Amino acid sequence: MVDRTLDESASERILQLANKSSSTTSYNKAPLPHGSIAIIQLLVLFLTLTVGFIGNASLVAVVIRNRQMRTRTNMFLTQLAVTGMGVCLFSIPFMITALIKQSWVLGEVLCKLNAFFVPFCFSSSIFTLTAICIHKYFSVVKPLRRIITHKRTLLIIGFIWLSAFACSIGPIFGWTVIIFRSSASMCCPRDPQNTLEISHTIFMLCVVYMFPILAMVFLYLRIIIAVKSHCQRIRDTAIIDDRGILAQRKIIITLLYVLTAFVVCWTPYFIYGIMSMVTRPTNFPPYFLGTAYICGFLYSVCTPIILCTRNPRFRRGFKELVTFQGINRPSLGAHGSIPHNCGSSRRPSSDYLTERRCSVWFLSSQNSLLSIEPEPCYRRRRLRWIETYL
Repeated sequence: MVDRTLDESASERILQLANKSSSTTSYNKAPLPHGSIAIIQLLVLFLTLTVGFIGNASLVAVVIRNRQMRTRTNMFLTQLAVTGMGVCLFSIPFMITALIKQSWVLGEVLCKLNAFFVPFCFSSSIFTLTAICIHKYFSVVKPLRRIITHKRTLLIIGFIWLSAFACSIGPIFGWTVIIFRSSASMCCPRDPQNTLEISHTIFMLCVVYMFPILAMVFLYLRIIIAVKSHCQRIRDTAIIDDRGILAQRKIIITLLYVLTAFVVCWTPYFIYGIMSMVTRPTNFPPYFLGTAYICGFLYSVCTPIILCTRNPRFRRGFKELVTFQGINRPSLGAHGSIPHNCGSSRRPSSDYLTERRCSVWFLSSQNSLLSIEPEPCYRRRRLRWIETYL
């Protein structure tokens, strides 16, 4: 009788161990955050989903509706907004579903898609920011060389998508193991446990995060030095005003805000990635990984807010969308130039001129600048408001 009781207790223990081992690979039985933590996460996610999608969709609509907004910089910013919309549509709803259901109920295919799309959006965003920085570098430091044209801008955007896809597809083909993590309420790569998985973590840290940021820091420093030099040269000549360089400086500061927001939002996630290679997961605070993901998702809200705050054209475009007004386009002459009649009442708005006369400072070093004053007024105006389609 005693032997029979011992056999039954042993079999029960074996069944319990089997159930525990099977729950680690299951997509619908892992415990998730509960109570006040889950409520706070859900509120932040719902707010991010609503504001981020509406803001990024409005940004795209403003650029599409207004031809004068389709500059090269704005095309890259539109790509950034499309990526933000992708985060709101294909990443945040998965996390919300897992938090509400207290488990992963969407199946293995969507779990892998979830693990693919988060790094894809991140890679696309940082590569787009890098492309904007390179474009501004050539526009400011080498303004006479039109290296990045509108057609090349479209090719660069396509290359960004391909690069982001290549950087994100590795876990699908076995570079690392994708699991559902209850601490994050997301499907993502597990903490590195062997050399192959460590190499994947190092690749993401270096190629997709550290190297682009270091490159952008170096290029923006060169840009800031060039802007100061051009501004000082223009003021020394005292022949043309410096409103064009000031407008360019404002654009660069706005882009620096966008880059800073990206670094602040995504740094917690990469801090976790670094720490996961040197310490055990049990040493992390509870729900740290989930909070890091939510901070990264918040970046989809930052770009529309920064552009609306800093750029008057985007701000006016958002207002016209909300109030269902038509976009007022300035009257221009052929090839986007200002009409020859200097006294015409149909002049472009001051905001439009401020945003479009962004490379005038290179004229300060040209010999033809000395012959501006004897020229007719329309000739002087053309030289002052030279168009470079930034």
